[in-house]
Amino acid sequence: MKITKEWSKINEKNYIWLFNYMKVLDNNIDEYTFIDDHKRKIMSLIENNNKWSDSSKEALLFTVAKYLKLWGNNEKYGKLYSQKGFEYMQKTKLKEAENKQTENEIENYRDHEYFIHILNNINEPDIMTLNGHYQYLLLSLLTYQPPLRTDFYTTCKFIRTKAEDNKVDNFMRIDRRGTIKCYYIVNNDKVSNTKVYSMNKTLSTIEINNKSLCELINNSFIKYPREFLFEVNNKPITQPTLLNWLRQITKVNGINIDIMRSSYITWFYEINKTLVKRETLANMMRHSTTTAQRNYYKVPTDEAETSDETVLQLKQKLYELQSKCNDDNTKENPKLYNKRRNDILYNSNTKNRAVKEATLQKYGIKYDDVIKKYV
Repeated sequence: MKITKEWSKINEKNYIWLFNYMKVLDNNIDEYTFIDDHKRKIMSLIENNNKWSDSSKEALLFTVAKYLKLWGNNEKYGKLYSQKGFEYMQKTKLKEAENKQTENEIENYRDHEYFIHILNNINEPDIMTLNGHYQYLLLSLLTYQPPLRTDFYTTCKFIRTKAEDNKVDNFMRIDRRGTIKCYYIVNNDKVSNTKVYSMNKTLSTIEINNKSLCELINNSFIKYPREFLFEVNNKPITQPTLLNWLRQITKVNGINIDIMRSSYITWFYEINKTLVKRETLANMMRHSTTTAQRNYYKVPTDEAETSDETVLQLKQKLYELQSKCNDDNTKENPKLYNKRRNDILYNSNTKNRAVKEATLQKYGIKYDDVIKKYV
């Protein structure tokens, strides 16, 4: 179907999602008429699916309502689906207002330090495969930069100049004039047509402030020249592929981009109490502070019954134990330790690649001001 202001890309994505689900149940359904053909039973199929969250059911119900409004033959059913979608929306808002984690979040939520710890214990030059590189790049983007929605990462293309921005697609712009700078350019997402973002186009360009992350993005593009930020066989990746990579590198089976956004915001709010900073973060994540507070800022269930001081002590103890285990494993394999140390020295001194402070400390590497090299 043609994408218009009334029938958006998100509607189309939900439509395909629902069709693929129903095709498993009935292989003979027609891709173009299945909603009209089965409007009497689709509502119960959506509501009775225990694997879908209330917010997912809300999105699908509103999509069916939109389809029936635009192309359906029965106005009554369009109103019924719209009303049911509204009920789920209200139900979701009530849950979100409590700032409590959902069952999925309780099982799969990890705090921000968890992801930093993973990245600190990966020596990026040791990654030998493209998939492994993509996983590392993805987790870095979601950890060191405020995470955007999933669609951005699956549609984003590389450009080098402002002139290449066609105001339609999503881009990653790399500016190599002097210090390397990188920018997200978000031309197409779920809020692009809202008043806030359509009237203030400066919000569409988001600078990546982490210098190490900019270096990683630039080096990624040089090492693996490509059109899209993430692509396989010259084609942009799908959402399932993106989630699969995220789950592989984090070792968390049910993690998703919403959880990453929630984890980042919860961490950010703990150390940034002012409204000004929270509004800046909201603009970078392309939602309102109200949405961030209601949808993403969470009070983990286990921490709600434990003092903040106790939680911090337990977290610190956990990371100390994890670091000790990793250090012991490295020391048991001196050949691997020496190889990684030599690789880091080579990349730092010869390739001028930025290295994290934690990595330098782990391998006992320091900068010698006399010879102007890492040793």
